[in-house]
Amino acid sequence: MRPQNLIYTFVSYASHYDTDWGRGTATDGVELTARIAHKYGIPVTWIVNGGSVPVLEERIREWHDRYGDDVILQCPLFIEDTGANKARLKAKLEQDWAVVEKAFPWVTTKVAGRGKIYNETIEVLEELGFQGMWGYCWEQVWWDGITHQGIPWGSWYVDSSRYKAPHPGKGNIVACEWTARDLNLTYHSSNPCIYSTDPNDVLRAGLCDGDNIEYWKNLFHDYLDNTAHNDQVYFLQHQEAHEMEFTDRFSVFPASHVEACEGMLDRFFDYITDYPITLTTLPKAVELYHRTNEVTAPVYMLTRDTQIRPAVNDYTMTLGGVGAGPWPTTLLYYDHECQLAFVEGECTPRMLRSYIGKGEMSDTFDESVPRVFVTRHVRTADTIEVEFEIGHWRPIPFALAYWDDLKDFEVEWCSDGATAKPEPIGGQVAMIRLTLTGEPRVVGLRLRRKEGGAP
Repeated sequence: MRPQNLIYTFVSYASHYDTDWGRGTATDGVELTARIAHKYGIPVTWIVNGGSVPVLEERIREWHDRYGDDVILQCPLFIEDTGANKARLKAKLEQDWAVVEKAFPWVTTKVAGRGKIYNETIEVLEELGFQGMWGYCWEQVWWDGITHQGIPWGSWYVDSSRYKAPHPGKGNIVACEWTARDLNLTYHSSNPCIYSTDPNDVLRAGLCDGDNIEYWKNLFHDYLDNTAHNDQVYFLQHQEAHEMEFTDRFSVFPASHVEACEGMLDRFFDYITDYPITLTTLPKAVELYHRTNEVTAPVYMLTRDTQIRPAVNDYTMTLGGVGAGPWPTTLLYYDHECQLAFVEGECTPRMLRSYIGKGEMSDTFDESVPRVFVTRHVRTADTIEVEFEIGHWRPIPFALAYWDDLKDFEVEWCSDGATAKPEPIGGQVAMIRLTLTGEPRVVGLRLRRKEGGAP
């Protein structure tokens, strides 16, 4: 485990609203959120807009100087706010960014945020020199009018002509997720809005409350454990400031929920800051991603069942109930070409998504998986040799997995045209990344016991 590789950012919506569920800027919620985070030295990234900046600028400037707080800009909705007009979207972004720039001259990395994203949104952001877009929701369907199923989780370079797919090279915009999800349970249950780091969602689902955050602790360790084999593990958590107050301006949730979320965040911040993780703001995390990655970085996440189950109530029944497990250990992976899921013990992926040549954004990019035969499997005291055979199959990014007790082994060799990390992931699985060409394929893998490893 390399805890410094976990990049933790805390983001809070602090925009001006004029809606049927609230009007104004949630100053009480902003103050409460800031007090909890700053108590533990956590900088807050505030999502502001032209209406909230004049109300919050003095506070945010002070918090920037004392705690390193930062801002990103709420992006206008392409359809609802601009009538699907790119020129209007661009003008509104330019107008609001000028307000941000004047109030916070130290802001140099331009990041926007909104959950409803379109190709036109990314195109305009690129034209205006933005470097990141917050609001992507892995596996989400329907909730809040957002359907992003098919995208990777975490952070990746967006292709402006395909807002749900990674750029084939080094893109201009880094995708940033709305809030980190419980990867294992979200994948197996298809319920990202229940199994997540969103305070109100897990409170309503009965997974956490103001006195008990064991579920969040388990989820956090799932990410922390994966720093062992990833140079960067992005863990973004978000909470709306307007959901942290119960006032005449905003009463989205009852006062009891505000109090419970305060307790949950306080306990969680106290817990995670006991570990030497990297605490930063979203603009700085976006800068880091641009600086260190020439293409969307491959991400390997060996995920486990977080064990705690949701309640059966109105919220968890909204989309027809939620699967409760138990769920198998699962390796999740993505790069700029594909996304994969391997269930423990299986050599072929349960989920295979290819981003190559895909231009329809209503697609989830899922592909059928070819039949794989293991024609050789020999294990001695010091070596393991495996040979996989795949018949004719259309050209597609692909991978294979070998599961075993591999903590004392390392990958010595795999076939030409295939790659594998030298150290088996979590001491449990070796993954072989390759590309199918349309011709039959034989793929070999050899592992050797490490010097000094127990036989």
